[in-house]
Amino acid sequence: MREILQLTIGGVLIQLSSRFPIEKAEEIMGRRFQNFFYSGKRLPSVQVKVEVVKNLPVSQGARDLFVTTHFQDGNENWRWKRSGKHFIYTTPVNGKEQYAVVNQAFDKAVVYVLPKTGGRFAWNVGDIIYDFLQILLINYLAHRDGVFVHGIGLKDTDGSGLLFAGKSGAGKSTTARLWHAHSRATILNDDRIIVRKRGGRFIIYGTPWHGDFSDYLASAMEPAPLKRLFFIYHARKHVNTPMATAQAFCELYPCLFPSFWDKRGLERTAAFCHDLLRHVSVQRLGFRKDRSVIPFVRRIQ
Repeated sequence: MREILQLTIGGVLIQLSSRFPIEKAEEIMGRRFQNFFYSGKRLPSVQVKVEVVKNLPVSQGARDLFVTTHFQDGNENWRWKRSGKHFIYTTPVNGKEQYAVVNQAFDKAVVYVLPKTGGRFAWNVGDIIYDFLQILLINYLAHRDGVFVHGIGLKDTDGSGLLFAGKSGAGKSTTARLWHAHSRATILNDDRIIVRKRGGRFIIYGTPWHGDFSDYLASAMEPAPLKRLFFIYHARKHVNTPMATAQAFCELYPCLFPSFWDKRGLERTAAFCHDLLRHVSVQRLGFRKDRSVIPFVRRIQ
């Protein structure tokens, strides 16, 4: 019997399939991922097969494109390589070692994982979502009018989408907590938001990769048309300043998760951002840490 799960992230339907059983299957529909599983009849845009093997494959002659390390201990987190017409993703993280082969269109992949503790030939959905699916989607969206933004996204009570971006310490988690506690807006994510252009409009989507604040995870996460983009910072009083496109681009680019290893993908990402900033209201928002920022933002024209 083949295990098949489907998720929609950023409007992309992803199918995970394997001839091996899922470890702790009863837990995967839990609070963190429940909003992303899909049970309809659409055909998947991305197909990922999972194989459990005694030993991970070894790439011969693959060229390193990008390597990340953990900020706390400096140990390698994951690595992205090129091997002929394919890309290879590897992670040596203890307990979730993986080796994945991805095609050039980023819509098909085979992920190899090791047996679980006790030699059980099973796989964990969370291990695939963190971090492989995120890296796969960064590549996929870079060529299909989409970006990951490091920011807070919410769907306000009027159905419009608001995106709050900023550097570390700018107040993203504070913003998420304020809106969650003192408004009826739906928090889509407090750390990673996907922005896509669909039908001529820019849409924001929540993702499974949240930050420090997670109280909103049980909410129904529906996409929202992006109405305003705010670059936030702490201030003594609430203040907003409209931004020119060139200035806004300089603020937005450091908040992205771009495909640094892909020149064409970077070019498309830059073009996407310029298009976004020309069509969406962009403001610099200084705010005081209290609930009064919510009506202040809602009054901005």
